[in-house]
Amino acid sequence: MPRITLKELEKQIKSRTFAPVYVLYGSEQMYVRELTKKLVTAVAGKQPSEFNYHTFSGEVDLDTLAAAAEVVPFMSEYNCVVVTDLFVDAYNADDLEKLRAIFKRKIDGTVLILSMPSYVPKRNKKAFDALVKRAEKDGAVVNFETLNRGDIERYIVKWANANGKLIKQSTVSQLMRVCGNDLNRLKNEVDKLCAFTKGEEVPYEAIDLLVAQNLEASIFTLSTMVLNGRGDDAFLLLDNLFTMREEPAMMLYALATAFTDAYRMRVADESGVSQKTVAADFAYNKRAFALGKAHDATRRVSTEALRDCLDALTEADFKMKNVSVNERLLLEQLIAQLLLICGKGRK
Repeated sequence: MPRITLKELEKQIKSRTFAPVYVLYGSEQMYVRELTKKLVTAVAGKQPSEFNYHTFSGEVDLDTLAAAAEVVPFMSEYNCVVVTDLFVDAYNADDLEKLRAIFKRKIDGTVLILSMPSYVPKRNKKAFDALVKRAEKDGAVVNFETLNRGDIERYIVKWANANGKLIKQSTVSQLMRVCGNDLNRLKNEVDKLCAFTKGEEVPYEAIDLLVAQNLEASIFTLSTMVLNGRGDDAFLLLDNLFTMREEPAMMLYALATAFTDAYRMRVADESGVSQKTVAADFAYNKRAFALGKAHDATRRVSTEALRDCLDALTEADFKMKNVSVNERLLLEQLIAQLLLICGKGRK
């Protein structure tokens, strides 16, 4: 069974005629995520049994994955094995061969699903492409490619209608100018706009008021959440930034900038140096306002904790530039580390 379309996948889900192996990936990551959820529910049920449902993510132990694929279904029609965002770049040649062998085997009763909703292999991209081709021979591959503008506009109108709202073409066009073509971000923004709209129609002016802020502002909000110990909110915002396909390197740079601003103001305060002097000495120019915001955000965190945060940021920056890593996982671990440091250093 070669590559199949979205409609063909939905038909298989409805008829419960499953291939032994699925690979779901592509630029429209919202579809990857949503159709993976539908497929898994169809195979494993709404309340999967722990005996017949196995999930993996990131850098997976391949021996454990192989063992999970060989489990015989117990009081269920299928054994469902789901691998999300497999960190292909972490594997050497031997590992990749073992991975291909796992995808090559057809085991009665097992449905193996590889879903890539947010991670795209870079160093081992050819190996991932080979894995996809392997899956095409005995399984089903769905590549969710970018939709054209007309299709995206129709989806925006459909989402607004599902929320009980109308939306004009001019408003749709403005929303796409602000958000681009990313379905994840557009869906989130449409839901938000509809939630805040009191009348029947989403107003054009609401886009400027409510649509997601730029990266620098978002990262400053993220840093403030970390400094104040709001871990759940911080991880939710980080997930939204990945959903909007912000570059991890730019996210890390912006986060390091926010903490650097905070540390500079802390040292300046302790040395009796004014904010105006700091802004002039470090050529902040139009960014001078950031120093005042950073000063207010860090009042409850010790100077030592801010130094430790900068050390953690420096280490993360080195890893991202010099080591093959899962960039999303690296940033998630960094946020967890910063939350721990700030928690211990809170005044």
